[in-house]
Amino acid sequence: MVTFFCIIISALHSQETLFEFTAGKYLLGTKIDITAVSCSIDSMKKAMYFSFKEIERIQGVMSSQIDSSEISTINRNAGINSVKVSYETYSIIERSIAYSKKYPCFDITIGPISELWGFSSNHPVTKIPDQNVIDSLLLLVGYEKIILTPSDTSVYLSLKGMKLDVGGIAKGYAVDRAVIEMKKHGMNNFFINAGGDIYVCGTKTKNVKWSIGIKHPRKENELFAIIELPGDGAIGTSGDYERFTIINGKRYHHIFDVKTGLPVMFSQGATAFATTAEEAVILSKYLFIMGGNKYISEQIDLPAIIITSNGDVVYDKKLEASHSLKLVK
Repeated sequence: MVTFFCIIISALHSQETLFEFTAGKYLLGTKIDITAVSCSIDSMKKAMYFSFKEIERIQGVMSSQIDSSEISTINRNAGINSVKVSYETYSIIERSIAYSKKYPCFDITIGPISELWGFSSNHPVTKIPDQNVIDSLLLLVGYEKIILTPSDTSVYLSLKGMKLDVGGIAKGYAVDRAVIEMKKHGMNNFFINAGGDIYVCGTKTKNVKWSIGIKHPRKENELFAIIELPGDGAIGTSGDYERFTIINGKRYHHIFDVKTGLPVMFSQGATAFATTAEEAVILSKYLFIMGGNKYISEQIDLPAIIITSNGDVVYDKKLEASHSLKLVK
């Protein structure tokens, strides 16, 4: 179901009225909102329709929760057969491996661990899984166990029980694909928000940039920072507050350490900036797992905002000038 919201921004040259139109739909496990500014509501509706259709198509191909998806087919054949997939799915797995080589803490073979904790099915466990079980499943984790055959775009998971979970990268990719659809259908000023993973195009009005709020990880319905995105660009946000469970008073969430099989406890949230939503999502996960202390001590050269596990805010000071970053007190 798609929800709609429209307001009049201003009248242009006393003849054309400028509208801001928003449509939202639940896809890829999150609420996706598309907001655009145009003189034609019908044009915005058409562009958004095709954008949501594209996101829905990607969900059908890449969601491990859909039995007929290519990712599910690969997972069912782990340790048994290689699976010929579309060039699109092959490419996203290939890029995921490249990201893993650059950022080893990111690994799409984390599926068995995510499933054990119940986050893959949105039914998180009520007690910490047995360490022996975690250790046995960690043997199935490792991007180097994925075998790709470019000649026929086939994918083979070399161990039975391996499972791919491309949810994170697929969401960023889907946003980027939706951006293409929006532009293809004549939209030049819009933004797409997929649960904190955002792409911005153009401006809200001629002299006003899009202003984006970053959700506070501990205060529901509140922001902790506001930024402006100049021109085309993306931000990705990873946090411990979207999918989590409380066990014995402690928060356990869906972003795991691939070495321990346990949720990473260094951060509450991390926001990264990039030219594509896909890359922004990957970077935000990397920075979340690294944590604010490593960001400072290792002088990681990536524009970012990180809330540490104890609630301190660590950020690149250059963002104050480049993105008009303001922290909400």
